[in-house]
Amino acid sequence: MRRLIVVFMIAAQILAVSMPAAGFNSKKDVPLKQGVFLVAKPELIDLNFIHTVILLISHGKDGALGLIINRPTEITIQQVIPDIKEPKNAVPNIYFGGPVNRNNLFVLFTSDKKLEGALNPLGKVYFSGSKDVILSLLQKEDKKNKARIYAGYAGWLPNQLEFEIKRGSWIIAEASEEMLFSDFPKNIWPSIFKRPEEIMAWNFK
Repeated sequence: MRRLIVVFMIAAQILAVSMPAAGFNSKKDVPLKQGVFLVAKPELIDLNFIHTVILLISHGKDGALGLIINRPTEITIQQVIPDIKEPKNAVPNIYFGGPVNRNNLFVLFTSDKKLEGALNPLGKVYFSGSKDVILSLLQKEDKKNKARIYAGYAGWLPNQLEFEIKRGSWIIAEASEEMLFSDFPKNIWPSIFKRPEEIMAWNFK
């Protein structure tokens, strides 16, 4: 009986984190712009993007750039940057950001101050591919702000993303810092397209 109670409590915690994403299913129209989420529809079976949620970092006449936020890998930061003994201000594992330039590192982080050369797609969330910025964030202890390191990014040529949206590959949704830095990134996409009982079953497989 005690074991069942523990399992129920864990499931409730998972659902509490996952359920806010269910708001993505609302019928509210969200314009295509930087700082929104692109949510892959179940019909999208491209292996690079299947079941992904992407933060759109930039969007304009030259195309679009985004980061997949729900694909953590088993690769640690120390494996990629041996000089970093222990990251002070980042999740210890690298995330897969997308199929473009996957051998390069990028960082998504929060900051109360704007950093020169960093893009600001949303609120106090910033993006950079600068080695100096990445090393500085990893070496500085900052309990107030958050950071995640990504390998690669997602990119679209001019009008390519618009075509994919019209084709029905993506849902555009409001983004939030809470979802960007969720402790359960793998739950984000299932929480959008699955019923609560299905999310629970998915987590305990």
